[in-house]
Amino acid sequence: MTNQNFTGTPTSRRQIIPCPSTIVAGQPVLIGAVPAVALDSYQANEGGTSFLFGGSFFLTVVGQSGSPLTGHKINPGDKLYADGGVLDTATNVTTGFTLNADATYGTFFGYLDPQQPAVGSGVTNTAASVLLPNGM
Repeated sequence: MTNQNFTGTPTSRRQIIPCPSTIVAGQPVLIGAVPAVALDSYQANEGGTSFLFGGSFFLTVVGQSGSPLTGHKINPGDKLYADGGVLDTATNVTTGFTLNADATYGTFFGYLDPQQPAVGSGVTNTAASVLLPNGM
């Protein structure tokens, strides 16, 4: 795992879930409405890859919220939402979303890790530690 900060429980891993062939290791996704991070890149021979559903991961988080989106400081422990993205209807996996504090249009994804610094208003942090909800 290239971007895992803290591990989740041993049961937080799921083996070979069907997903789009564009999935790469460390990529955040929604499987249905369940947040996960790809453990490996897509494996053509399996038609999917393994995903982690718990732990903390270094992901990109943007300090924004609201409609229209405006700058918003995200403090440690604040909820994060997957905003936008593309749903692959064949696998029910959403990719390409933005993680921010927009609860209006986003799907709950996790929390800014309580042990990490805040993400400033309007700031894009490409290595913010995100705690998945199943990793608590």
